[in-house]
Amino acid sequence: MLSLSTSLAPLRHRNYRLLFISFVISMLGDGVWLVALPWVAMELGGNSSDLAMVVGAESVGLISCVLIGGALADRYPRKLVIGWSYTAAFTVLAALAVVHVTGSLQIWQLVGAAFVLGAAAAISGPASDAFTPDLVPKDDLHAANAMESVVRSLAVRMVGPAVGGLLISLIDALSIIVLNAVSFGVAALCVAMILVPRSAGTAGEGDATAEADGVPYREALRYLFSERWLWVLIVWSGVVLLLQSGPRQILLPFVIHNDLGGDARDYGTLIAVTGIAAVVGSLVLASRKPPRDYPRRMLLAWTAGAAPLALMVFVPSFWMLLPLGAMYGFFSTVGNVYWSTLVQTSVPNAVRGRVISIDWLGSLALVPLSAVLAGLSPDRDFMVWLFVLGGVLPVLLTLATVRWVDLRALRPDGPDAKAGRADADGDARDHGTAAAGRTADPLEEKERATAPTPS
Repeated sequence: MLSLSTSLAPLRHRNYRLLFISFVISMLGDGVWLVALPWVAMELGGNSSDLAMVVGAESVGLISCVLIGGALADRYPRKLVIGWSYTAAFTVLAALAVVHVTGSLQIWQLVGAAFVLGAAAAISGPASDAFTPDLVPKDDLHAANAMESVVRSLAVRMVGPAVGGLLISLIDALSIIVLNAVSFGVAALCVAMILVPRSAGTAGEGDATAEADGVPYREALRYLFSERWLWVLIVWSGVVLLLQSGPRQILLPFVIHNDLGGDARDYGTLIAVTGIAAVVGSLVLASRKPPRDYPRRMLLAWTAGAAPLALMVFVPSFWMLLPLGAMYGFFSTVGNVYWSTLVQTSVPNAVRGRVISIDWLGSLALVPLSAVLAGLSPDRDFMVWLFVLGGVLPVLLTLATVRWVDLRALRPDGPDAKAGRADADGDARDHGTAAAGRTADPLEEKERATAPTPS
């Protein structure tokens, strides 16, 4: 039974409500910008190569700065990291608008702005993901992740692009740049209004600053590789993205056009159906508490979302693609929401930002390689093999993963949830760690020696 009160429970907390509003505003701005960017480039006389440089610059900004973002999120107050990232995006867009007004805007300036926007997203994203557990009780964390997934699906896939297309037809590109700048400015103001008490335990607040400063990146990596479930699942998701993103983003439009006689409207319909299914999946999760075995369900959901790719290249009609796209949208979103909750509740606060940034890097770095693989050959047999392997190999990877990693031993209450009773319940925590089949945690031992509570 769907529960609206459970879904909206995180919004009862003022600090998270402000963070959520800033997230909504920035996501809408991103969705609008996604559609407006090609038209801005064309207004400047740019061609497809120029547009590729702009899009590529944003990707370079994301990939090159994401690890820096994780380090900043652990070393400094996460509120400030997010706020200054939004402020940087506002500043570069405002400067772009001023240059546009003077009539001297050029493609190279657009490329530079795209790089800064990508870097700002790489810094604010891990910080925001790591900040959420500091602002909501653990019981509401799962619903918060699901709500953010709903916003991401609606704003970036549906509402934002639709609004962007409408605005492009009504106003000029300059107005779109100004609107996007305003969205980041308002988002920064919302973050600035968040009141984080010194006792909140964020990585950069109060006494916890020394804790985070005392944990270098190599210790974060040591922690990552000491937790088998963590690095195995990060590798799993990276490999699946390598197998799937190229066929979905590059080859699927050709399947629709060449094999099924479809057009751009059909492709748009498929994207819309996928987005709607993702929203439904997020709403279902937001209305329920996570089950005790949700780590195992997470991996099964990811696999159920990946497997339909193998069938997409064989369907005889376009309409049979729609349920396959819906399966991908629903189950991949369910898996992603579970993953966010698992990382936020299981990874120690002192390294949470860096672990999340490593996860981001694993996802971002392999997507361009997948695009290269998809473009290696125009031969249809090669394309068929990419679709089949992209759907079948994730299933085989899952079978290997469940035999090597005991996901049933993982529990929602991680080290931060236990921080308040660390001294009184240390033996029980050690027993729980051993029961999960994990190696000794050097980071946890370091935290015990330097601080009374890990978070």
